[in-house]
Amino acid sequence: MTRRIAFAAGLGLLFAAAFLFGAFAADPLRAVRKAGEAVFRASSGHEELYAARDGTPLHAFVLGPLSAGRPVVLLHGLGADAGYWAVTARFLAARGRTVIVPDAPGSGASGTPLSPEGLALPARVAAVESMATALGLSSFDLVGHSLGGLTAGLYALEHPRRVRRLVLVDAAGFSHFDAAEDERLHALGAPRDRAEARRLVDLLFFRKPLPAIGAVADALARNYLSPNVRTTVAVAGQADLLLGREGELPEGTALIWGREETFLPLPDARAAVGRIRGGRLFVVTGVGHDTPLEAPRAFQEALLKALGG
Repeated sequence: MTRRIAFAAGLGLLFAAAFLFGAFAADPLRAVRKAGEAVFRASSGHEELYAARDGTPLHAFVLGPLSAGRPVVLLHGLGADAGYWAVTARFLAARGRTVIVPDAPGSGASGTPLSPEGLALPARVAAVESMATALGLSSFDLVGHSLGGLTAGLYALEHPRRVRRLVLVDAAGFSHFDAAEDERLHALGAPRDRAEARRLVDLLFFRKPLPAIGAVADALARNYLSPNVRTTVAVAGQADLLLGREGELPEGTALIWGREETFLPLPDARAAVGRIRGGRLFVVTGVGHDTPLEAPRAFQEALLKALGG
């Protein structure tokens, strides 16, 4: 009987593994998002619904009590959703921090605005303020990656009393691209086939968190060619929106950057941090643009230091 039970259990695990592999092969990014959602729920997270100023329904995961004295808000970048931060959120929650991870307009479980302007940077910034108002947050620590980092920086400039500590991770906003470079990056961000998608993977990741198989490249291409992502790129605004305003960012603003970053170069971050009052730069070796995914432990250590423990 024991052998039969063990055989049945093993067979069940085999079928489950085959199902999960099939789901991953069919749509890797969707499988990753579902895994992120499972991490939030396993960490006793709950969901909050609220509305953008144009009425678009918005969504966030919350780990911990909203009454906490210093919650941490994590903003994801282009083409991602709240699931990007699942492992980081669990790490912070395990250390007693309340963590709030919103889906930007048009991403994850948030609705898609009726107007393209609802995906532009001002709307992304306004969505953070809608979240803060709806959840009753008087102030919080704010962390943003890539386009989410640019959003976080612009939000801190617009609402300085809300932001206690600002952490920008491989963030857009500090780099200036000439016309030729801007055109090249836009072309890379709109892959037309698997080969171009693999070049995008190489641009984003130095240490790839997922195997660079065809299914992953195809999924990334589909994701970046989706209407929401393409519209966001078209209306997001200039890449250098924080240049010249570094001195206005909150004192002690921290930057976390991958040493092998080629999309938003490390020298730009070094120049920016020198213009921030009390600015701090944490460089993570052996990673590119997606430091939180490429080296989670090293990133978490840097993030704790950036947040002050």
